Amino acid sequence: MEFWFKFNNGAEQLQLPVNPEEISIESGSQNTSVNVAGLGEISIIQDPVLLTFEFSSFLPKVWGPYCAYRNLPSPWVVRNTIERWRRSGIPVRFIITRTPINYAATIDDFSVSERAGEDGLNFSLTLKEYRMIKPRKLSPDHAGYGELTTGDDSNRPGDQSSPSSYTVKAGDSLWKIAQSQLGDGTRYKEIAALNGIKAPYTIQIGKVLYLPK
Repeated sequence: MEFWFKFNNGAEQLQLPVNPEEISIESGSQNTSVNVAGLGEISIIQDPVLLTFEFSSFLPKVWGPYCAYRNLPSPWVVRNTIERWRRSGIPVRFIITRTPINYAATIDDFSVSERAGEDGLNFSLTLKEYRMIKPRKLSPDHAGYGELTTGDDSNRPGDQSSPSSYTVKAGDSLWKIAQSQLGDGTRYKEIAALNGIKAPYTIQIGKVLYLPK
């Protein structure tokens, strides 16, 4: 059994070096703690509410018999990688092999501690299921309803200095748009702020986004 995280469509991936002893899976008001050794038997029902996963583990500096593999990454490299993913606002793919757990999830909380005498870092992690939104395709009933507008823009103040815009296409994310249009994917939060988009930064196909200069 392996605990995996994949980021940016698998461009980055990380396997936890030490499996958690226990994982808490919360579905609404139903909170269930399951021993990791028994996760192969777990059955998860897709409830309307989002699932939350909570667990703690250890990032060792050197290999031990409790480790899932050898050639361990540096604990601080792992810490910085997970923290960077958390700050990106982009969901990760959380997978536990030999179980039904394979979800897109946001990293809601990540805390690390270092204790005297321990050769590594302790951490606690909270993930929340992230569900992709599939926009409905609207078919116009008659002419004049094929395009949605918000009114006449000709009289809006400041039109002469309006920022450039971009129409969202299939497969786009704010990070990808910032990378392709602004040359820097880390500027996705500027686009979100300009267009009033809040975390988890969901965008719909066909939406026109204003771009910062």
